[in-house]
Amino acid sequence: MDEVKNVLWFILGGFVSVLFWGVLGALLCATIVGIPLGKQLFKVAKFAMCPFDDEVEVESNFAKNFVANIIWLPFGLIVITIYAIVGAAFSITLIGAPLGKGYFKLLTVAMAPFGIEVDKKQEVIKEWEEWKNW
Repeated sequence: MDEVKNVLWFILGGFVSVLFWGVLGALLCATIVGIPLGKQLFKVAKFAMCPFDDEVEVESNFAKNFVANIIWLPFGLIVITIYAIVGAAFSITLIGAPLGKGYFKLLTVAMAPFGIEVDKKQEVIKEWEEWKNW
C-alpha cells in the first residue's frame, strides 16, 4: 500500500518537492561553503521522493546546525506555509488525505532541514536487538 501512496504522491505533486529540494541543494553545492548544506538538502530530496515508507524515520536536531537553521528560517517559513496550504487542500478529500499527510511530514522537515538524520527503522531495531542481547 505504501508503494501506491508513494507513486500517487510523486505523480500528484511530489516531484515538485523533489525538484525544489534537489535544485536548492545543487545551488548550495555550487559554492564551496554551501557543500555541506547542499548535501543535507539532498537528504531532504531523497526523503521527499518516498515519504510514505514505513521503514524511514526522520529525526531533526535543530541545534546540530543552529546557524544554518536560523539563516534558513525566513525562507523556511515560506516553504512551511506552502506545504501547510497544499497539505490542507489535499486533506479535504478522502482520497487526497494520505497525500496531505505526506506534505505535513515534509512540513516538519522543512522547519529545520539542516541536521536531519534519515534512519531506516529496521536498522535501528536490529542494532537495538544486538545491543540488548549482548
